[in-house]
Amino acid sequence: MKPFDIVIIPPAERDLARLDPPSAQRIQKALADLAHEENPYRFLKRLEGNHTPPFFSLRVGKYRAILKIHNERLIIIVIEVGPRRTVYRTF
Repeated sequence: MKPFDIVIIPPAERDLARLDPPSAQRIQKALADLAHEENPYRFLKRLEGNHTPPFFSLRVGKYRAILKIHNERLIIIVIEVGPRRTVYRTF
């Protein structure tokens, strides 16, 4: 199966830039690993709400990456990255 493409929108890029370098690298590696998974959903938690397509959360230590997945185009869009205690406030 062809790997998913990862698209990090500008606000999420700023979130990553604000993190300490080792944490940002761990998150980027986790996203790259997720892109090569045949079934990435087994590593994600679906967020509650009536969003179409739904939002998902990827856990990387004490940080979370909020994602949307477009299966038909094989794209994972990173919406926001941050500490668990604050990242869910807008979702």
